[in-house]
Amino acid sequence: MRYVVAVADEGGFQRAAERLHMAQPPLSRQIRDLERELGVRLFERRPTRLTEPGRVFVESARRVLADAGALVEATRRAGRGETGLVRLGYVPSAAHETLPRLLAAMADERPGVQVDVREAWSADLDHALREERLDVALARGLPERAEYARATLRSEPLVVVVGERHPLSGQDAVALRELRGGTFCFFPRHLAPDSYDAVVAALGHTGEVFDRWEEPVPSARHDRLREGKDFTLVPRSLGERPPAGTVSLTVLDDLPPVGLELVWRPDGLSPSGGALVALARRLSADWA
Repeated sequence: MRYVVAVADEGGFQRAAERLHMAQPPLSRQIRDLERELGVRLFERRPTRLTEPGRVFVESARRVLADAGALVEATRRAGRGETGLVRLGYVPSAAHETLPRLLAAMADERPGVQVDVREAWSADLDHALREERLDVALARGLPERAEYARATLRSEPLVVVVGERHPLSGQDAVALRELRGGTFCFFPRHLAPDSYDAVVAALGHTGEVFDRWEEPVPSARHDRLREGKDFTLVPRSLGERPPAGTVSLTVLDDLPPVGLELVWRPDGLSPSGGALVALARRLSADWA
């Protein structure tokens, strides 16, 4: 098809051969063989011009060649991670800063990639990754598994969140001992066991002991905080935008930081998934 189109465009076999960087006799033989196979003459010779069947062939050949070129380019773009679908799961605490920045950067750098996002607790994200229903997860405290690769995107301190009517709400910072008598409001452990254990361990790091009230629905926990007696601990990025009616306070105690990780399965990760992982790791330098 390329040979016939070249002869039609150049108006002669010799000029077409020069354009194709080949000798003229092999070009003439290829077109004679094609005419023999089709049972029609594509060109009149001396002077060279298209026959009516030749014009039909060239019109169709141009469309086929254009489609073939587009197919090749689309395949190469997918191989470079410039197109495709990435299924990304994330924990609720990543939705306030990390996820929006990652999605915005991905849309800017890889506009042809569709990112399908799903919010879930860490335990559910772990199951979805293992069952290959997700490609990548933004999570806290996912279990260590041989099939996982992981990178810490940010490690940040915990802050205290209390209601605006709490006696300490007017302070900028608080020590845990000042919260004695209050109840620690948190999510149930089964939703994110490792993350739960990390925060509870941090809470007990200074030896303080608090009653706990556990509730999976965030709005219910926020309502309890607004009553003014209890408190919770959240990563600093989440505390920078506390729910209405609450405030965040810096913790004076030396508590271990909590990390937010990107976790994925290297086996079978698509080029577009790999592009998202690489971009997130570059952004992690800013978050650090």
